[in-house]
Amino acid sequence: MKSSIRPALRAAALFAGSSLLVGGAFALPVLVQDAGDAAKTQEAKPQAEKKKPSVGRGRRSGKTSAPKPSSVPRSAPKPAPVKAPTKGLGKELSDDELKKLAASRAGKAAPGKNAVPAPPRNPNAKLDLEFGQDTHDFGSARQGDLLTHVFQMKSAGSEPLVITQASPTCGCTLGEVRITPEGMTTPELYTFGNPIDPGALVELEATLDTASKRNDTQVRIQVYSNDGKTPVQSLTLKARIQPFIVASPPYVQLGQIRQGEEKVAKVTFRTSGGERVVLAENPNRNISMPEGLAIDLVAINPDDEGKSNQWQATFSVGADAKEGPGGYLLRLNTDIPLPKNEKKEAQAKLAGKPIKPTFYSCDANVSYSVIGALAIQPLYLSMGLVRPGQPLVRSARLTSYEPGFDLSQVKATLTGQNGQDLQWADAFSVTVKPVSGSDAVDLEVRLDGLPETADGAFRGTIVVETGHPTKPTMDVRFSGVCRKVAGNVARPTATTPQDAKKAAQKAADKSKMDALKKAEAAKRDALKEAESAKKGGI
Repeated sequence: MKSSIRPALRAAALFAGSSLLVGGAFALPVLVQDAGDAAKTQEAKPQAEKKKPSVGRGRRSGKTSAPKPSSVPRSAPKPAPVKAPTKGLGKELSDDELKKLAASRAGKAAPGKNAVPAPPRNPNAKLDLEFGQDTHDFGSARQGDLLTHVFQMKSAGSEPLVITQASPTCGCTLGEVRITPEGMTTPELYTFGNPIDPGALVELEATLDTASKRNDTQVRIQVYSNDGKTPVQSLTLKARIQPFIVASPPYVQLGQIRQGEEKVAKVTFRTSGGERVVLAENPNRNISMPEGLAIDLVAINPDDEGKSNQWQATFSVGADAKEGPGGYLLRLNTDIPLPKNEKKEAQAKLAGKPIKPTFYSCDANVSYSVIGALAIQPLYLSMGLVRPGQPLVRSARLTSYEPGFDLSQVKATLTGQNGQDLQWADAFSVTVKPVSGSDAVDLEVRLDGLPETADGAFRGTIVVETGHPTKPTMDVRFSGVCRKVAGNVARPTATTPQDAKKAAQKAADKSKMDALKKAEAAKRDALKEAESAKKGGI
């Protein structure tokens, strides 16, 4: 019987689940687990003898030549026979529950934006929670735990309550919504959009998936209803998540590195519970490292299988690193899989999506900047909005990082951009000024004031002749916009009969307003004179 019922139930659940798109947001369907498929995964399979991974060190780098075998493996590690946390794992729905799910959703509308239209607010409908029951704090938990809580609510109005949607944020899975009519003891599955009689209890099950969470975290569920006072009720799940594996430090800033020099930094990875693991780079991140950066990943005191509770990554920026900013996010997977989220897997099956294994992971980020023998900052100067005749000065700094290089011979000239002449070139000048106490000079471009007729954009380039063999010429671009002052801008004249009519009407309205103001002023003066005369007579 099971084998004949399951396909029909799954099809009904799939159709019903697809119809929960409401008002542009998703209300996740009740997620089910296929017992038939689950049973298949439990069948005994012959297991090949595991090979012990070799314990050693290699090197992964960002060189463009053919890569050598890396110590940061790209392949996904095999799951280790280590028991992972299973707190809060859900259970598979029974055939009876699947029947109820399919039956309760069989009458839903076809998928669409208004599959469950929002009803008008009803001042006599109320979704009630006891004080403080809108938030549940799980306290301390381990990364990977699935934490489930059932929120208890009530239809507390004098007329039926209608819930149209329950929308969770990222990291939260919405389970079942059940109602227990007043006077009844057995809850029943709720279909969004159906009326809930006054006095009925409402239970909403939500799961906080901590697989990608760390430290203090919280997720919310927005419940939409026809409650006349609070149409959107916010529910919150909170927890303090202890990471499975931690990087120390998680961010490495190597700062400025002279081109041709090398710099090294180390990051240590430790499992918080002392579990021994194998680390490998996430195979799904097809992001190449910058040229000149290399990473060594080694286990500290590994066992015979190459596992350790402490690993170390060495980031090395070599002499072949290119000038400019660089960085890389190292994402490592352990060989311990995260606990299965059966509800998400069921959702993926219903949607026909493949289920990929996921593992505990950890990140470390390195950033740096490689500087050449000479550097200019900034490489672009904005002169902004200027007016004719307005003077302005902008400067960039040329710095030498090569000891003993003489900057006294640096020369600078001005040209236009892209081979064009610099507009209003006579108004611009550039000078090279030594910076006291530093191996640097300032490149100062001065605008002495554009002519009164100037109106439009200008763009130019400071061409710097350094005399250095590796960078004989360097450029700094600048640009700005000149706009005439209001007094120099001619007022537009009417060019059409409609424009002339509008101008005449505007002038007539102004004249009428002036006349009214004069009349009001004369009236006030007359009243003052009368008041003065009256006082004088007394």
